[in-house]
Amino acid sequence: MSATTAYERLAATLRERIEAGEFQPAMPLPSEARLQEEHGVSRNTVRRAYRLLEDEGTIVIRHGAGAFVAQPDSDATA
Repeated sequence: MSATTAYERLAATLRERIEAGEFQPAMPLPSEARLQEEHGVSRNTVRRAYRLLEDEGTIVIRHGAGAFVAQPDSDATA
């Protein structure tokens, strides 16, 4: 299934960058403003993309601090 909405496309791009190792666990992701500028999308689109990635466990959002790559589940590696 291919991403069809702007936020799904942005989430897919960020997911690919995380999987490629561009962003490591616990590393901060770009700010909403930076992603808006880089991808030509609205703030709401960035927030929805981040929420989608948070819901699937790919990132963690810390209010006031930003979005970070989630740490790998230690149970999955044991």
